[in-house]
Amino acid sequence: MKAKWLPLAAGVALAAGSVAASATDIHGYFRAGAQAAFAKGEVYCLGNGNLGHKVGRLGDECDTYAELAFGQDIYNKNNTKFDVHALVAYGTAEGKVDRQGNSWQGIGGDGPWGGQRMSIRELWTGYTPAEGYTIWAGKRFYKRKDIHILDLYYLNDSGYGTGIEDIDVGFGKASLAVIKWGNDANGAYPWGGTIEYWRNVYKIDARWDAIPVGFGTLDASLIYALPSVSKYQNENRGAGNARGGQQNSGALLTLDHASNVNGDSFGLMNHLIFQFGTNGFGYVGTFGNHAGDNYTPDVDAQGIRLIDWGTFDMGNFGMGYSLLWAHLNNGKKHTGETWYYDRSGWEWSIVLRPEYKWTEYTRTTLEVGLSQMKTTAWISNGGVPVKDPEVHKVTLAQQFTPGKGFWQRPAIRFYVSYIGGDQFADGWEGYKTMNKKRHNFQYTFGSQVEAWW
Repeated sequence: MKAKWLPLAAGVALAAGSVAASATDIHGYFRAGAQAAFAKGEVYCLGNGNLGHKVGRLGDECDTYAELAFGQDIYNKNNTKFDVHALVAYGTAEGKVDRQGNSWQGIGGDGPWGGQRMSIRELWTGYTPAEGYTIWAGKRFYKRKDIHILDLYYLNDSGYGTGIEDIDVGFGKASLAVIKWGNDANGAYPWGGTIEYWRNVYKIDARWDAIPVGFGTLDASLIYALPSVSKYQNENRGAGNARGGQQNSGALLTLDHASNVNGDSFGLMNHLIFQFGTNGFGYVGTFGNHAGDNYTPDVDAQGIRLIDWGTFDMGNFGMGYSLLWAHLNNGKKHTGETWYYDRSGWEWSIVLRPEYKWTEYTRTTLEVGLSQMKTTAWISNGGVPVKDPEVHKVTLAQQFTPGKGFWQRPAIRFYVSYIGGDQFADGWEGYKTMNKKRHNFQYTFGSQVEAWW
């Protein structure tokens, strides 16, 4: 019976003339490693999560993470195509300690991160006519931007949505999308008790990319968040949750100027970024990772962030660098609300990763980072607020890569690292109590592979 259907299927495919001849495009990323503390016991990592690796990611990654992405042209005829994309991901717990022993356990989540640590991150289809623009729908990482040496995504409006992108406007390309985010809160049953409900937020994302400006190009984006809150959600906030039904809208503006200077034995790539966010996007006033992604309609705040990051290659010498400054102005605090960043303040970070390439395949890399907060309430030591807390890290690594460029991967590395400071002490507080001994520093060593293709 099966044999009778094969000629029919082949005939339909030939008649349609739409089967793409190209192979499936497969690319991906992974990192994995083993680490140990000189003082024995668990290994502590400051990043990642909401703050990224504010003093650099080298030697500060306790998790394992991988992505595998697939793309295929389903139809490609007369300069018109339909393509499909999927991305699956896996990772161990992204906590402060090395929890690879629990790597089989999934972690729940909401929004585009649902099924956290083992999930399908992208499922979308695009239609591209001869004019060159693309109409898309589905779930995707949407035009995200990151600082690699911090693993910090300063723009990442990802999730479920639809849009039209890369419209040629003469000087640059324009895109427009609507992406959905869900934020949970507690309400009350009429007969008593509480219920969780979701307040959907729809983010209108407008971008104008690759605008020729001076010696480079400018990408401009504006994301406006519109909460969708029912009358019941607005009125039924539940005991102890005075902010449950709020529906503050907010905006996130990002200006990203990119420049590249290349010579025979010299290469410089630099990004200069300005960001301003209001209310649920106010967390750009901190190190707010994945800015533009999550949105909480309860927050009254304004944040501003300035970033300069890039890479430099000249002969056998290379360097990656990141400079970041952010300021948060948190407004009204709602009765009964406890929010981590409940006071205004600023913080900054500087990370330098210089390296020397001994051969085409071997290099020695040094990463140094320093970060400080200007506040008296964000960090505590034994319950006592620390004024202007700081954290610092120094990591030395020997790496093996297929080439001399800064971005050459895979990289097999062996490293030793030191991390210390008040912010490190705050994160270590629970373990200090358990061990009846105070530590505000740690030395570690380990190996890691990082790859993308």
